[in-house]
Amino acid sequence: MGKILIVRLARLIATLFAVSLLTFLLVEQLPGDPVIALLGPEGLYDWDTVERIREELKLNDPTLVRYGRWVGDVLQGDLGKSYITDQPVADAIRDRVPVTLELALLATVIAAVCAVPIGAFSAYREGGRLDRLLSGFTTAALSIPGFVAAIFFIWLFTLKFNWFPSTGWNRITDKGLWANLKTAILPASALALAPLAVNARLIRADMIGTLKEDYVLSARAKGLKSRYILMRHALRPSALTAVTVFGLQLGGLIGGTVVIETIFALPGLGTRLISAIYQRDVLMIQGITLFVATVYVVVNTAVDLLYLALDPRIRRQ
Repeated sequence: MGKILIVRLARLIATLFAVSLLTFLLVEQLPGDPVIALLGPEGLYDWDTVERIREELKLNDPTLVRYGRWVGDVLQGDLGKSYITDQPVADAIRDRVPVTLELALLATVIAAVCAVPIGAFSAYREGGRLDRLLSGFTTAALSIPGFVAAIFFIWLFTLKFNWFPSTGWNRITDKGLWANLKTAILPASALALAPLAVNARLIRADMIGTLKEDYVLSARAKGLKSRYILMRHALRPSALTAVTVFGLQLGGLIGGTVVIETIFALPGLGTRLISAIYQRDVLMIQGITLFVATVYVVVNTAVDLLYLALDPRIRRQ
């Protein structure tokens, strides 16, 4: 077990190093100059001022030198300050990450709660009317882009029925849980649609095979209830693939909230990243991207370790 943990930790560190380098190099290729974005429209400054500020910000140093300096600061917990607003990047992430994390977690919960029964009952009624109906639903859900679902939800639940607001965000600490959920449910549902369909199909496919295993047939012969057989004997061994995909999707949803947050005007990491790209705010882009990548890698490492708890065969190997 200790060897497994060491290997996973080494992979985690290597992946984060590669992500940090790739992020830094890609941001370097963005068009525009952060100093010009800082100074404003042309004509309000001269090029001597631009060069002086570039020297002060050490932007004229070689790329690898600046990368090494940035990584050294990151290892000490310093992500730098925004060139545009002078706000520490870590403070911007801390202020906005609750919104993005809540959306990603709520979308994952919605997808899991809906995917498990859909996949289980589709497998149990393989080829039947219910299976065809649920398979049609997952096919439709998988083919609808998240931003299209978001616009449809706004039309239906805001304009048509006026059940939920289409913009804004209520924090739990300010207005309570229900007010918070009213602003989170539509964007989270739009995010959850594709993961729901993918995992329902995975669970269905795995459970079709599991329900034909000898121990399941034996449980049926003993007269056990179908619900007990489905949830106790068939679901757990069929959940390994879904658990992996849920872990991947959680990390992906954190980075995938950019469009949804923009549509619903939410104060999350996605909208801050978009504004930083428009403003050529290099350190803000690098800090947010590195944070999202770190969460993604850590979640997937946790999923790998969760395998050990779910499947004794992996522990023995």
